[in-house]
Formats: sequence, structure tokens, C-alpha cells
Amino acid sequence: MFSAVTRAPVGRATTARTIRAFVATAQRKTEESQKTVAERARKNRPVSPTLSIYQPQMSWVLSGLHRNTGVLVAGGAYLFTVGFGLAPVFGMDLSSVAVAGALASLPAPLMVGTKALIASSLSFHCFNGIRHLWWDSGRSVNNKGVFNTGYVVLSATALATGYLTFF
Repeated sequence: MFSAVTRAPVGRATTARTIRAFVATAQRKTEESQKTVAERARKNRPVSPTLSIYQPQMSWVLSGLHRNTGVLVAGGAYLFTVGFGLAPVFGMDLSSVAVAGALASLPAPLMVGTKALIASSLSFHCFNGIRHLWWDSGRSVNNKGVFNTGYVVLSATALATGYLTFF
């Protein structure tokens, strides 16, 4: 193994720095001391920065929202489909009349919030999907086009969410 040996500075030219030399030794490190060295190195390792070092930009924020709303919409559809298929096994009624009655019995703020969450997720994912299809055709694939289509998607989402939530 190699161990670090620190030598004292020599002469005036090297007074500002310390010279390190690695000297080969015949001493074997034990498994426990190697584990200790590895743990010490791990503790001194800097935490890698995540998204906190980047300035939010419309392109990657909308991309992340598109993925998250896709998971929310698809996950909700899968859960409802499985629930609808298994409802008779457990003696539950998930007919459209029963679901509409259950939603109507919710307090107004909770019903509006639920409708807004579903409407905004579905609307945004739909409009942003159309935006991606627009890009796939080779249109608006420059910075100005990305921002313009992003604003169109956000505006259409706001309008559709308001309409689906309150009407």
C-alpha cells in the first residue's frame, strides 16, 4: 500500500507549499481500516447539486409537467379501470350514476378542487402533446417557437381548465 508522507518545505522557493510524496510501505491495511477510510471519504464528498443550481426555463419546466401530468392522467385512468372491473367482485357500484352522485355529495370546495386538478392535468397533457406533434412536423423548433408554443399551451390549458371546472 501507499501512504502519504508530508515533508517540510525546503528553501525559500518552496516555503509557500508543502511537498507530498507517496512512499511504498509493506504494511497491509486491514479490512476494517479500509472500510473506515471509505466511510470518511464518503462523508467528505460534496452533495451533488440537483435542479437548484439551474435557473428554471420554460422548456424543461413544461417537459417535467408533461411527464407528471401523463403519469397522473394514465395512473388515474388505470386505477379507475381496475376499480370498475373489480367493483362487482367486492359488491361496489361504480356506475356513472353512482359516481356522479358521490361527486355531487362532496363539499363544494373539494369538488371544485378535484375537478380543477383533473381538468388541468388532462388539458395540459393534451395541449402539450399537440405541441410535441407540431414540433415533430418540423415547425417552431427554434427558441422563439418553443417559447411561443409554450405560452399557447399555458393559455389554452388555463381556458380549458376554467371551462371544465366551472361549466
